[in-house]
Amino acid sequence: MSTKREAREFCLQFLYHFQLPAFQDQKKELDSTEIFSRMQEFRQTLSIVLDSEAQAYVATLVSGILKTHKEIEEILVKYLKNWKLSRISKIEHTIFMMAIYELKYHPEVPGKVVINEAIELGKKYSTKESAGFLNGILDNVFKQELNRNE
Repeated sequence: MSTKREAREFCLQFLYHFQLPAFQDQKKELDSTEIFSRMQEFRQTLSIVLDSEAQAYVATLVSGILKTHKEIEEILVKYLKNWKLSRISKIEHTIFMMAIYELKYHPEVPGKVVINEAIELGKKYSTKESAGFLNGILDNVFKQELNRNE
């Protein structure tokens, strides 16, 4: 498994955990140091070993997603044709947020890689059917919203 793949998988687990109602008010007030500390605590509860490069990537993703949450969600809602955000599972919502953030703010990562990684996370943590749903939305965001076509 690649370092970024491990980082993305842990990021999904952490952000999913962070969506629990107990954290809703807290996540708005956390700074980067506190976020990193929470991630370390969470990682230890799962006994996950991440090298320093993967930890840095997770910190970048999590802090970036929390800072741009509203903007990313607006992009997602724009492309959810005939779907309401409330109908999407928390796992798929989290995968969408991660992928859209990475597509928008990390252009050095090929878009096809980001989309494929999102699909693989969907297959592993959601349902087989989520792959087509994730692919369709993310491909449209990539090509139409970000005007990228690789």
